[in-house]
Amino acid sequence: HIALLFGSRPMARVGVDVGGTNTDLVLESERGIHVHKVASTPHDQSEGVLRGLSELCEMAGARPGDIDLIVHGTTVATNITIEHNGAEVGMLTTRNFRDILHIGRHKRPYNFSLHFEVPWQNRPLVKRRNRIPITERILPPDGRVETPLDENEVLAAIEVFKHRGIESVVIGFL
Repeated sequence: HIALLFGSRPMARVGVDVGGTNTDLVLESERGIHVHKVASTPHDQSEGVLRGLSELCEMAGARPGDIDLIVHGTTVATNITIEHNGAEVGMLTTRNFRDILHIGRHKRPYNFSLHFEVPWQNRPLVKRRNRIPITERILPPDGRVETPLDENEVLAAIEVFKHRGIESVVIGFL
């Protein structure tokens, strides 16, 4: 029984999936399972989530304080990947690993085919010119620094990103 695990107060769990059009919510409690859907708010996704949570709690006869767990997922990032309409992205990565995402060898069904079309090579999430190699290297498994981070290179890359109108930056150091 749930009350035995968490004391005598009611417990509720909520799942939220934010999509491009709708935000779906489900609340599970001792009173049952309740589902709700609200319009997503692309300008600020938290608005749709908070409105949906408030309405869902009211529908379920629960208080926000009864919620012990919220699990959040989103298809927004997946849609951006598929539709190629996200932010202009820059990447800082370890020197000599600039093309590791582009090569993607572990996902190539025909490793040695020169004619195989790889979707992420036609329309990469990060254009090659926006993948800037940085001098640094940390070794596994203990994180020992083999080559210290060149902070001047990072600062220079930031200036390049500003000049190019980069809106989001990925840092992928190895």
